[in-house]
Amino acid sequence: MAGSSKRKNGQKRVLEEIRKQLVLQAERWGKTEYYTAQRLEEMVLEQCFKIKGDFLSEKANLEYEMQSIESDKKECLIKLEKLTGYLKKSDRSLKIHKKAIGRWLERLIGDRQKTQWALDRKIKKPVISVLIGEN
Repeated sequence: MAGSSKRKNGQKRVLEEIRKQLVLQAERWGKTEYYTAQRLEEMVLEQCFKIKGDFLSEKANLEYEMQSIESDKKECLIKLEKLTGYLKKSDRSLKIHKKAIGRWLERLIGDRQKTQWALDRKIKKPVISVLIGEN
């Protein structure tokens, strides 16, 4: 367990260093206001949505594979179980970053209802479409 927390802390340090380097490079290019804390948070949220979309797409593929007669059902179930854990983790991450953006917006707007409206407008929910059939 201790090794796991050391690895997570190491990953956080690496990500923080990359973030600092990104901001530093932007400042060198004259874009001092582009990578604000809020913009970085929005970028993280955007990537969280993309990752969740990929997970949902993979889940749909696995569920389709389960319907196949020749598929290894046990292997598919194991993959689906792991994927369910990843989806739960992505939902927690999305919730954390949505809250962070919500707090930032609320400071700017000052009204909770207007903040929620702005947050709903700003944050687009991922859309997954799976078409099965012949063309």
